[in-house]
This record gives sequence, structure tokens and C-alpha cells, in this order.
Amino acid sequence: MPAHSALADPTHAVFGPELAKNLALLGRALRLPRNRDVVTRNFVAAGAEAALLFVDGLVSRDALQQHVLRPCMERTEALGAPPQDALSELARQTLTASDAQQVTDADEAIVGLLAGKGLLLMDGCPAALLIDARAPARRGVDKPVNESVVLGPQEGFVENLRTNLALVRSGMRSPRLVTETVALGQGAPTQCAVLYLDGVAQADVVAEVLRRVRGVAMDYVPGAGQLEQLIEDHPWALFPQICATERPDRACSFLVEGQVLVFVDGSPTALGMPATLQHLIHTADDTYMRWQYGSFLRLIRTLGMYVAMWLPGAYLALVQHHQQAFPPVLLVSVYEAQSRMPMPLVTEALLMLLAFHLINEAGLRVPGSLGSSLGVISALILGQAAVAADLVSPLMIIVAAMAGLGSFVVPDYSMSLAIKLRQILYLLVANWMGAYGMLMLFLVLHTRLCMMTSMGVPFMGPISPARPHNPDLLLRLPLWLQKRRAFFADARHMARTRGAVRRWRVKGGRP
Repeated sequence: MPAHSALADPTHAVFGPELAKNLALLGRALRLPRNRDVVTRNFVAAGAEAALLFVDGLVSRDALQQHVLRPCMERTEALGAPPQDALSELARQTLTASDAQQVTDADEAIVGLLAGKGLLLMDGCPAALLIDARAPARRGVDKPVNESVVLGPQEGFVENLRTNLALVRSGMRSPRLVTETVALGQGAPTQCAVLYLDGVAQADVVAEVLRRVRGVAMDYVPGAGQLEQLIEDHPWALFPQICATERPDRACSFLVEGQVLVFVDGSPTALGMPATLQHLIHTADDTYMRWQYGSFLRLIRTLGMYVAMWLPGAYLALVQHHQQAFPPVLLVSVYEAQSRMPMPLVTEALLMLLAFHLINEAGLRVPGSLGSSLGVISALILGQAAVAADLVSPLMIIVAAMAGLGSFVVPDYSMSLAIKLRQILYLLVANWMGAYGMLMLFLVLHTRLCMMTSMGVPFMGPISPARPHNPDLLLRLPLWLQKRRAFFADARHMARTRGAVRRWRVKGGRP
């Protein structure tokens, strides 16, 4: 969407002292009176004509009536202030609203009005007052859908930005936590919040995140998914370079490590950056469980990821190019089953994998509990029918099922899609060049991963390049051994943290 789209309609005007002209200016910009959800309420406040504008459905009418209209209409004496300060004096003496901001720019007033604030104008005052009385209809805090855990908190982010910020504040009660707001987009701005711990996150990383977010040149950015595509380092790469989470506890752990969080109003996820490969593989369960259990689950998860990527291609390479690796009895069984198949082995494998992904996608899109039932029944019926009709071999059914299950253990959804795409790449290369081709592709892809960055930070760190780190990569060793923040955190604060850990050990901590 180009930046010069018709969505952008700035007024480039400031308010004047005449109420009628100010209302006419806002009426032209807001398409009044055709725009019926913008309400204008005329009344008398402190002996002067005034008008209150708000968008019906985005504000609380009771709050406006109780904190704005009633106090203003009950005041009959004049304010006794210069005209340019009349509204600020009215907010100080009369209004009982908790947040009132005076603005003189018409564009800023319109943005606040469309964000759900009330707009108060008064005759003789060349300004307007934005009053926060927002009460949008939003769903309440509920369990996270994609990051469910057995242990730990059971609350997730919602579509309301203010609620999400409150969830982070309740979990991270530190005066270092800084929240900067940015208007995302040019034609229809969306409110965006950038959070970081001052002195923990590197200043260069924070500045780079703010620069990219403020530099978005689109008219409208509806959610965090679109923002992630606009600010990532390598848009052509398969792997995501920004970690998305819907859990407040995990978002707080990102802040402690020195990462920056980005929230977009209307999106129930937080973007953590910079991110490394380990952030896309780790889960909250790993930390809430004892270190033996967490390490075991990480090993299972890593094994499943490589099974999903390599198993179909490895099976194809062994059958077609490296038959000597099979035991003779198994090789006879494989060739006997394959002799009845009407299509090449690579076509058979591609059809089975695509059928598995089709069933998975259909199960996700079918509403309610019917989706999981549809996936199980479809897999059973299609698999049994395909084997009975001699379209695929039973061993290929097992390979496709194991590869599909391996892709499900990857906790990050974008990462699991990248694994599925790599699975097809390995399969095609294995059909062409066998295991040697798979090894060459592995070296090329992992070399590319080592060259990637996230907000300028190495994506494969702290492994490549090697950096000091906690024993929390493939294995999650005990928490009392983890004395460092992430390698991209502020170095001075990391030194203070290590000193604090040493003092904690001296005062009776675990040796």
C-alpha cells in the first residue's frame, strides 16, 4: 500500500478562537454530518459556548457525563483566565477526568478522537482538550491459545493495548521499565508501544527498534504480524527473526534478558527483539519445571524438529541412492511394497506430506472442537484407503506421520512453517543427489543462518559467534547456575548483575 494513498487526509491546520470555525474544520475532516457515529454535544460551560465530540462506541458515555458534562454545566461563573488558557484552567478547576491534554493541532486532535478520546472545544479558546474516557468493547484476559503450559500462569495478552501494558507492568514491577508510544502508519495510525528496561537493554538496540518502527511508510498496519514483516532484517529468509509471544510472563523474561518488546493495538501478541534461534525453540514450561524435566523436553523438541526436516528426505535417499545402508531383509520388504506402487517414490512422498499438511490446515480452520476430530478421522480414513488401494506404501505412511508429529513439537508457529518448507527442500535434494546433497544443503542453510541477524544481533548467538552465556541452550541446567543476562544486554548492567549474584551466594545462596 503506497504512502500517498487516499487514506492520508491531513488538515495541516491549528485551532482558532472561534468555536464555529473549529467545528467546521473538524466537520470537513470527519465527514460530518454523514458520519453518524461521531457525536457532537453543544452546551454552555463557565458562561461560554462549548462542544464535546466523541465517537460512539469507543468512549464511556457515563464517564463523559459524570466527569465532563455535569461539572462543566454546573459551573456558571467565568474562569478568569486568558482565552488561550481557558481549557487548561477548566481542566484544573472543574473537570474530574483523570487524563486531560490540551492540543492546538487539529490533526493531533482528530487522531485522539478516533482513538476513543473525548474532544472538548470552547468558544474564545484557540485549542482543544482531549479527555481520556475510552471504554472499547474488548474480550477479557483469558488463557493463551498457542502457548499453553502445564505449569505457570494461565493468562495471555488480548487485543487491548492498555490491558497488555497493564499485564506487563503487573509482572515487571521495576522503575527501569520504560514505555514509549509511537503512531504506526501514516493514513490511519495505529497506536504502538515499545517497552524496554532502561540500563538493561542496549541503547543502540532500542534506538534501532524505534527507528524502524517510526520509519514504517504504510498507511495502515493492523497488527503485530504485519509490523514484523516490515521491520525484520532478512525478509527473504525462511526463519523468523523476531519472537512473538502471547504470554506476559515470557514477555517479562524477554525484558530481563535485555530485549525490546513491541505491542500493536488490536494484536494479542508481543514482539520480542532481537531474537536468536534459541528463543524460537524454548518454551515457558522449560523454566517452570525442574531442570532435569526441562532438559529432557528440550531434547525431545530438538529431536522432533530434525526428524521433521530430515526423515522424509533421508528415507528417500536411502531407498534410491544408498541401498547398502539397509539390512537385506528390510530392503526386500521395502522394494516389494514399492513394486506395487503406481508412482515414483518422490511423488508418493510429496503427496503424503501435502495430504498431511492439508489435513492439519483444515483442522485449524474448522471452528470449535470439530477441527481436531476432523484431523484424526481424515488421517485414519485417507491413510487406510491409500494403503488398501496400493497408492502408497505402509512405510511411507509411517515416515509422513513421524515427520508431521515432529513439526508439531516446535513451539513457535512461524518456525514450524519454516521447518515444513525445509522438509520439502531436503526431500527434493535427496531425490536428486541423495545423502550427499542433503549434507551440502544442510551446510548451505546453516551457513546462511550464521550470517543472519536480528536488529543487528547475530541470529545464531551465543553459539556462532561464540559469546559468554548461561547454561541454558540445548540443556536447561539449574537456575542457580544461570548468572548472566543475554549476550546482547547492556554490558555494564551485566557486570553489576554478576556482582549481585556473587553477593547473593555469599549471603547463603546455593554454593
